[in-house]
Amino acid sequence: MSLNEGVLGTFSFKGDHAHTMDHPPVLCSGAVKQNNGIYPAGLVLMRDGDGKLVPWDGAATPTGVCDLPCDTATLPACVYLAHGTVRAAVLTKAGGAALTATETALLAQATIHSV
Repeated sequence: MSLNEGVLGTFSFKGDHAHTMDHPPVLCSGAVKQNNGIYPAGLVLMRDGDGKLVPWDGAATPTGVCDLPCDTATLPACVYLAHGTVRAAVLTKAGGAALTATETALLAQATIHSV
């Protein structure tokens, strides 16, 4: 075996994630608006005027999708999917509403695709 054929390592995701492995996920961590409730996995996020992650209202450009549940009362940041594929069944926006077809298309324009 040559040097460039070795396995450098593996990783696995456990828990209730929003992302799928259909496309390798690009996960980021971002500051959340404190005491803004619990962000469930699948909540579409945007940035507020202070640059904090808040639930998407369907009007602004989406920043990403919350990948793991996040309690903003105790956690200063959440892990979110910035690029890749997510489970369509878990996608929600502000108020817990499901996304419309138009909103799902906006999410795709932000390079996050639902499957």
